[in-house]
Amino acid sequence: MHRDAIDYFKQLPLLAARTREAAAPDASHTQVRALSTLAEFCSLAHDWDRLHSEAAATSVFNTWMWHLAWWQLHGSGRALKVMVARRAGVTSGIVPLYLDTVRAMGMKVRVLRLLGADGTCNAHNIGPLFERGSERETAQALAKAILGTRGYDVLELPELDAALPLAAAIADATRIAGMRYHVEQSKRLVHLGLAPNWNDYLRSLNSPQRARIRHRRQALHAAHAARFFVWQAGAAVDAPLALLAELAAKRGASAPSSPLHRSAMAQAFQDGRLRLYCLELDGHVRAAACGIRFRDRIVLTEMQFDPQYASLRPLSVLLHYAVEHAIGERVCGFDFLQSDPALDDDLAFGRPMLRVSAFRYTLGAAAFRAYQVFSRRRAKPAAPWASAAAASAA
Repeated sequence: MHRDAIDYFKQLPLLAARTREAAAPDASHTQVRALSTLAEFCSLAHDWDRLHSEAAATSVFNTWMWHLAWWQLHGSGRALKVMVARRAGVTSGIVPLYLDTVRAMGMKVRVLRLLGADGTCNAHNIGPLFERGSERETAQALAKAILGTRGYDVLELPELDAALPLAAAIADATRIAGMRYHVEQSKRLVHLGLAPNWNDYLRSLNSPQRARIRHRRQALHAAHAARFFVWQAGAAVDAPLALLAELAAKRGASAPSSPLHRSAMAQAFQDGRLRLYCLELDGHVRAAACGIRFRDRIVLTEMQFDPQYASLRPLSVLLHYAVEHAIGERVCGFDFLQSDPALDDDLAFGRPMLRVSAFRYTLGAAAFRAYQVFSRRRAKPAAPWASAAAASAA
């Protein structure tokens, strides 16, 4: 057994005696309550949507409806733990969590995770919501309350936007409480800022970038009858979903097909916020990008192309046609939930993301940490840890 893991197990009796529940925030400022029933969660809809609309930094998917739909699909066998901060009776912050049970080193481990995110992955940039102007104070109160929640071994929050104060507040609170914690930084969220007009956008690029845009467009149009358009026909989202799935299959991949993904696209289409950018070659769509407008930005959720035309860089050509169209809509930027190797010379990484883990002094947390250590030392990395349900089924 790894020395750190052995030392950790040896310290458990002493550390368990020192462990105490984190102190509740000062009632004169911010009070925090944990909501654990579906009825309580539903009662949050109005406050949730208000904070989402006012928040300085949030995701197009961070709505109450998205989380409700996610919980209805994935909540079986798990427990809601939605942390709500209120000041003077007004909701000032929400951190949506749930309690999951997983197995590590043969032991059941209770893990507190981010609602709407799939385990260790936060593909939709889900995060906490804060009232504008009180983010730091609210985050501190929520961090203390989260750590003081009963019945968990490990807190795991994957890929939080570093612009939000929750990650730092949790790190501070765990340090004060004497708990083990780990913060890891990444730069997953890709961003492309746009200028007020196309000429200004081109001027914002360096000379090689401008040359690539011009050369790739010319090469594509010389080889094929090419046309860019934004899909608008039809009364439902079935056609664009089928198109994306067809292009994904040509690349040997699979397009998102969950009811939750389809529901988000359908709602965006109904609200007039859905954008399906298409590049047609010789009468057939060979590249497509799906986006959802959110405030003054477009969130690109998926990009696909026919690999038969890879040498012509159709995704790169499509992206800059989409940029021209978005500038015409007075959009200020594109956010990419996931990038594509075909765009490596078009994009730069955007805002930093933080992954935060905190460990209580329990046997379950020790087993969880030991499993992490052993997994990192394996020559071939394995899937993290199976859920308790999956393990029992096996």
